[in-house]
Amino acid sequence: MTHSTWAVRGARERSHTDRHRALLDAAARVFAARGYANTTVAAITAEAGVARATMYVYFASKEEIFHALAIRVRDGFLAAQEPDLESDDPRVMLRATIDTFAAAVEAAGPLLRLIDERGAVDPTLAPLAEEIAERPIRRFTRYLERQFDAGTLTPVVPPRVIAETIGYTLTRGTLDRGNASAAARSEYREQIGIVAESLLGLRS
Repeated sequence: MTHSTWAVRGARERSHTDRHRALLDAAARVFAARGYANTTVAAITAEAGVARATMYVYFASKEEIFHALAIRVRDGFLAAQEPDLESDDPRVMLRATIDTFAAAVEAAGPLLRLIDERGAVDPTLAPLAEEIAERPIRRFTRYLERQFDAGTLTPVVPPRVIAETIGYTLTRGTLDRGNASAAARSEYREQIGIVAESLLGLRS
């Protein structure tokens, strides 16, 4: 087995440890509080309560840990569009998707804006930033198109437009309500559900 193979396997094994997750959680808090430019490795390790040498076992740099956070955000959004449901009712699926997607936005918080900003200036992060913004919309569009083909939806505009309208609005609205009460956030998601059902021809 080559050294590079060992390195890759070792990285994969480290990525599933509690320490790896704790470092990511700490880094997310620091980036959210300080912004990208003002975040340092020292601040991340202080927040995580570990020595720098410990962090370097898992991440080579600030850039690498931020990239790992962006991947986690991406994966959270994709998972949000596959709610664990057995129902074929598009209303049930739509409401569940709105709830899980909003939860993913809340979990990402200010990192979403930071990822978008860094993607505009960092060529290595740009594809991931674009994927975070675009891939959930494409996946939602494909779901709506399948439902339209099956005759369960009668959208008032093309599915892509509806996916963009709901996805972008829900993201911005959820971020803007980050400090709102749980009841207010729940009411907002309910209102977005009503808008989505109206656009998809699911309301009489």
